[in-house]
Amino acid sequence: MEDLPFTIDLATTVTDPSWREAVSDINSLAAEAVSATLLSVCKEFRLAPLADALKPAIEISLVFTGDAEIQTLNKDYRKRDKPTNVLSFPDTPLDQTELTNAMLMEEPLLLGDIVMARETLIREAAEQNKSIRDHLTHLLVHGVLHLAGFDHMEENEAEKMENLEIMILQSLNISNPYELSDQPRQETPDQK
Repeated sequence: MEDLPFTIDLATTVTDPSWREAVSDINSLAAEAVSATLLSVCKEFRLAPLADALKPAIEISLVFTGDAEIQTLNKDYRKRDKPTNVLSFPDTPLDQTELTNAMLMEEPLLLGDIVMARETLIREAAEQNKSIRDHLTHLLVHGVLHLAGFDHMEENEAEKMENLEIMILQSLNISNPYELSDQPRQETPDQK
């Protein structure tokens, strides 16, 4: 993988232990999805390495939880009293100025938090005939793009974000998530 102009610090918390049963290598899967997404974002934003030999750090908090916890967050922050698959809470914008400031301050750039709900994600994967791993990767890519400043409220924003997701997922050998299959997926425990 190409070199990023920063290091990535993933603070991963698994509050629902069943996540590890569903995706045994959840930490490495998350790291790969986050790295691929940030590499694409760097190209999109034309972020360049800083002149100094020290690289600033980007910090992202990932929380793998269940429907009950995410429903509470969704109600508190979005006024929607139901579970959802992923919530993103952006903190600091990702741009050249913020990267430079983080390096000068010798502090990580806090990109934000992503929270994912296991039951909703697994149910959606089954409904959409996708593997749990592929759907999880897609939602991680989606969440990181939100942290980086992308959105899908307007049609042109949604199209740009979806195209980035498709491109990033292709780099990870995952099919276009917006093309739904009619064929039921047969999964072995390693493919979940």
